[in-house]
Amino acid sequence: MKGSYLTVTLQPSRAKHDPGAIVPKLEAAVTPCPAPPGLIYTQRKNLARPPLRNHIPDPAPSSSDRHTHIQGSNTHTRGSHQDERRTRPGRPERTNNGASSSRVPPLRLPLSALQDGEREVANGGSEPGCEREVWVSVFRYLTRAELCVCMAVCKNWYKWSLDKRLWMRINLTVSKAISPQALSGIIKRQPVALDLSWTSISKKQLTWLVNRLPGLKDLMLSGCSWSSISALSSTSCPLLRTLDLRWADGVKDGQIRDLLNPPGCDNRSQLRNMQSFRLAGLEISDSTLRLVIRHMPLLTRLDLSHCGGLTDQSINLLTAVGSSTRNTLTELNLGGCSKLTDACLRYLRRLSCLSLLDLRECKGVSRKACEAFISELSVNALYCLSEDKLIQRIS
Repeated sequence: MKGSYLTVTLQPSRAKHDPGAIVPKLEAAVTPCPAPPGLIYTQRKNLARPPLRNHIPDPAPSSSDRHTHIQGSNTHTRGSHQDERRTRPGRPERTNNGASSSRVPPLRLPLSALQDGEREVANGGSEPGCEREVWVSVFRYLTRAELCVCMAVCKNWYKWSLDKRLWMRINLTVSKAISPQALSGIIKRQPVALDLSWTSISKKQLTWLVNRLPGLKDLMLSGCSWSSISALSSTSCPLLRTLDLRWADGVKDGQIRDLLNPPGCDNRSQLRNMQSFRLAGLEISDSTLRLVIRHMPLLTRLDLSHCGGLTDQSINLLTAVGSSTRNTLTELNLGGCSKLTDACLRYLRRLSCLSLLDLRECKGVSRKACEAFISELSVNALYCLSEDKLIQRIS
């Protein structure tokens, strides 16, 4: 054979029945064509492989992998053919298990992703809960009017804008008349604090509200009439912690008795969890204070300002031995009580937890008596006279 020859290589057989058998392997080699004088001829040149997706590019072939022939040389060795087979372009290298190293591994979805998808389908394609929390945190910076605008964007925003955390307190003091739509909106939002001061809400509307707001804690009804406030004189009244009746129309001792101990009710009052009670400007007497001491064992803030019927003996009753208010009251407002004198300060020393005492506009109480009162109280704690007859604890 002129210009070509055959190379026979003996190698082990891959047959499973006889792994030790030797079989011949034939390879054809062709003599390269003569190159022009003075030029170096390269028999084979590795082509650059295109990079595989999601894989790092193969390293560039080294100079040892190339088989360079000089003009006039026709020598081929078996080792050169083995190197040629190892560096043949486009042929993936096999691993021990016979798999190709260049094969892209299949993508695997975590089980949690499938479960999340099933939950979304079960919820009718609703968005995940984390998105709701993100939008609720954004809605916290909006005003009530802006929240109402957001509710008209889509169904999800409508539901998220009704989140209870965005409507903890609802103030309707600017509304003179309350429409049925406003009442329905209050029920949907389930506020904790509701301010209906100086509104013309009726007894029927207030009854409908308090029966559907089990989580209501703070209720402000300043300036309202007794005809509407009487809706609280029932066993269905929620357990309030704050009730504001300042300057309410027609509220006197008898009405306070109906609130604290309604007819047909047992000895336990619906206002037994009261912590703040505001009765400024009402025509009340010592009988109301007795009801407060009896039915409000947790009371800490009491507003009796501008109650013209209170006297020094009323303060003596409020701070007497055995009364709950003696050990629980921290803030007491007696401003504008014209019948109080310097003698009431002697009874007020009994309040062990007092932190704020307002005696402003009490004409019968002098500033000198207030300074003496502060000096006596400062034995255990430090008090100051921040304004005219306004005593505060500072430590």
